[in-house]
Amino acid sequence: EKAAMGANWKVDTSNIIVQKCMEAGIAPYGNAKARAKVWGWADEIPMHREPLHSPRTDLTKSYPSFADKKDHWRVDTRYVSEQSKQDWAKDFPVNLVTGRLVNLNGAGIENRASKYLAKLTPEMFCDINPDLAGRYGIRDGSMMWIHSPQGTKIKVKAKYSHSVAPDRVFLPFHFAGVLQGVDLSHKYPTGTKPYAIGESANVVTNYGYDIVTQIPETKGGLCQIQPA
Repeated sequence: EKAAMGANWKVDTSNIIVQKCMEAGIAPYGNAKARAKVWGWADEIPMHREPLHSPRTDLTKSYPSFADKKDHWRVDTRYVSEQSKQDWAKDFPVNLVTGRLVNLNGAGIENRASKYLAKLTPEMFCDINPDLAGRYGIRDGSMMWIHSPQGTKIKVKAKYSHSVAPDRVFLPFHFAGVLQGVDLSHKYPTGTKPYAIGESANVVTNYGYDIVTQIPETKGGLCQIQPA
């Protein structure tokens, strides 16, 4: 085994360590200590911090966000003050996740202009678990509203799916042309309207920015949902 593993774990391609961990019933990569410090990060060793709009308000005291940062890349940015402003999960009880579809890329500007790709997903939608939808009276294929903590909203088609848990909804981020229920496709120059249009998921993604890069929060938000 030692010969197969090589000089050290960094160059080990034998998979022996993983096999031993699996035999013992432990996660192969989840039981180690950090081996490095990243001196340019706010947390030199990564640690857990709850999202600004956390679904678990009880955890925000144990795992608070960073202190607010003034002039953060020329923008005053709220962190812990936003997190502790109110019980976000009480008013916005549904987790909001956005992500990519296989046939579309980025904002979908090029892909939605292809009738072949647009045929696969001809309109904006929301993946929602049937159990969650049932509690709010939202039927498969019907239109629904999604409201954000910022006061924005989008109108999308409900799509029943067991790929999402009953505490959250999923939105693809590739659409544009409709804004808060208003069709703006007439504003496209003649001959440039895409084959598929819809609400932009980014209209309802939550406030929040990375402490190092200022990249916006798109994966950990909350929302309200209701039938349209």
